[in-house]
Amino acid sequence: MSDERSDVIYGWVARRLGVRGIHRREDATDRAVVLALFGRFVDELASGVPLVLMPTLRTRLGLTVAQVGWCLQALYTVAAVVEPVAAAGIDVVRRRPLLVSGALGWAVALLLVAGAPSYGWLLLAFVVAGAASGPLAQTTDVLLVEMHPDAEERIGARQTLLDTVGALLAPAAVAVVAWLGGDPHIALVGSGLAILVYAVLLAATPMPDPAGMRSGGGAAVEPVQRSLRQVRENLSVVLRDREARIWLLALLGDALVEVPGLFEPVWLGGDVGASQSMVAVHAAVELAASLVGLALLDRWVRRHDARTILTVACGANLLVYPVWLLAPGVTAKIVLVVPLALTVAPVWPLVRARALKAVPNRGGMVLAITSLYGLLPLAAAFGWVSARVGLTSTMLVVHMTATLGILLTVRRRADRRADLWPGDGRHDTGQPDER
Repeated sequence: MSDERSDVIYGWVARRLGVRGIHRREDATDRAVVLALFGRFVDELASGVPLVLMPTLRTRLGLTVAQVGWCLQALYTVAAVVEPVAAAGIDVVRRRPLLVSGALGWAVALLLVAGAPSYGWLLLAFVVAGAASGPLAQTTDVLLVEMHPDAEERIGARQTLLDTVGALLAPAAVAVVAWLGGDPHIALVGSGLAILVYAVLLAATPMPDPAGMRSGGGAAVEPVQRSLRQVRENLSVVLRDREARIWLLALLGDALVEVPGLFEPVWLGGDVGASQSMVAVHAAVELAASLVGLALLDRWVRRHDARTILTVACGANLLVYPVWLLAPGVTAKIVLVVPLALTVAPVWPLVRARALKAVPNRGGMVLAITSLYGLLPLAAAFGWVSARVGLTSTMLVVHMTATLGILLTVRRRADRRADLWPGDGRHDTGQPDER
């Protein structure tokens, strides 16, 4: 395919995704922006297919709830080792190798899950997945923020909208394959091969490098010693920044919220009694509702104070979640997951965008610190507790506690600083926030 035709195709995709109207740097090409936007799309699709298929994998391999927890914990623990190094490197080394290695890792992980004959092989697949997620997803996070100065929340909302489509494709693919009577592993193999193609496209696409690094033919890579000094300086600056610390705490709360969601397919299949196809339908409806919420968020952040959006979303979630969780029957849960998803949708993109913007040119270090959250044995502990007191009770306590923690963090943020967030009408001057 010629470069001219390729530019036309990527320009068309950029217009369809609605990112042509979002202010960006002059050196940010349509191709780089589009492929970066698809980073978390791939991450969500690749992680979602094995999770949705977990009831089937559990039956075929004879897994216990605790073993499911250890698979998930393996992913997070390995990620906690790999991601801080990769994320810190985002600010000091070239980005394209990170992106390609992450995409290739996800493809290998999915193919390993598809062919796993035992618990040990499945565990290995989740280890590979843990090594792949950060280099792809986190690098695209930083690239998009850097390529869209003064429009972080808008591009973040658009990115989350697209990655939710990727997450939606996971249960949709499983449901379609099941409806056609095919082997569910087809979804794993198909996704793995598609991600291989994405890796090839990344390998052929120039991406912006860190500020201060020389680029172009014959450019010299910064010496290792200088890079390490820069990493130490970045870590010190981020940890000293009060605003950054606030958003790091909020992201920890969001990480806790995600844990019950990881066990949701197992809970629906085991405690609720849903079939594999109904588990997929529930996930698809939940993600479709999230898409609606994210589409609305792109408008809300231009008209309302983002603090207010977060406060309302967390408060509503505290009311809706127990109703959804305790409602009898699969049908009721499918209906109630719509308002639940709408309350969850705004939280992560807003919190992440503010965390990445808190300390300019050090978004990689912010992500490196949050990657360390994976060292906390959250999934393993959740599985262990659930095996003793039940999944429903554990999901309720963990989700409610974490959401309340995010809400209190948001209110603390509001009490300690009176300036406005992007999204308030009085901030539409195009000038940087005063610190």
